[in-house]
Amino acid sequence: MSNPETALIKIEGQVLPPFQFNDAAKLAKSQALEQAALIGKVSDRDSKIIAVRAQQALKLVISSIEKDRKKFKEPLLNAGRQLDNLCAQESLLLEQEFGRVSAAVTEFDDAERRRVLEEERLQRLELERIEREKQAELKRIADEQAAREERTRHALEEAARKVREAQEAAAQLAREATNKKQREAAEKARVESERQKALAEAEKTRQEAVMREERAKSEAQSAAVEEKAGDAAYCAAKPVEITKVFGQRQQSNWVITVEQPFVLAKYHPDLVDIKPRLADIKAALNEGREIHGIKAVREHLSGVRLPQAQKAIDV
Repeated sequence: MSNPETALIKIEGQVLPPFQFNDAAKLAKSQALEQAALIGKVSDRDSKIIAVRAQQALKLVISSIEKDRKKFKEPLLNAGRQLDNLCAQESLLLEQEFGRVSAAVTEFDDAERRRVLEEERLQRLELERIEREKQAELKRIADEQAAREERTRHALEEAARKVREAQEAAAQLAREATNKKQREAAEKARVESERQKALAEAEKTRQEAVMREERAKSEAQSAAVEEKAGDAAYCAAKPVEITKVFGQRQQSNWVITVEQPFVLAKYHPDLVDIKPRLADIKAALNEGREIHGIKAVREHLSGVRLPQAQKAIDV
């Protein structure tokens, strides 16, 4: 839009006139500077008179430049005001429609953000449910495995107890045997106890093999549960995003209302600015008041006043 060929605003006539100082203004400036260059030090009344005259010559040129600056700038300021008013009038309906459409988009975006928050809340609940079910299933598998191992341990202990009892009974018969028949019975009992011991050892070996298979099966079941829960969590944890369209720019901002400025300054001094009112401070100093927290030194300045009849230079 800044290209003159595509600009929306039509400009008639010369946009800005070329400004420059005339010869009289350049001469007055040169003379005032030469007069001022002669002032090296003010040491008495006569030198002060010469210095004040030099100040007046400088002030005359400065005032003339300032006067003409205001005179020539005023039409430009008026043109700027006219341009502002024109653009404001032409943009009024556009701004109103832009605000209306923006409000509609913002209302939809707010609803989208509420939707995203709700979906994220449901997503968290779903992930928590998946985790609870996973932990419950893993506990069930571990409890079943522990129960099987406990039953196997009790069965092996019971078999070992029976073998010990048979061996003790055979040993008791052997000690109490006094004849051939009793010794044969004791030997038969010993052989039976050895057979039971061998069977118990074989059963123990078989049960240990079974338990290894059961542990491997339980580990496989646990791994399957972990994988299934991981897949479910991955599907449930998909990112939830607000609806976006090309060309839209979204940003967030805090709308802040300072309700208690003194409380804010007390508890958060790093978040506030304290600005002294210099005009009020000077008025208080002129009244003779003592102001704490400042250092005030009175300074004296000297200036000049141009004679009323002295005409400004036309620059």
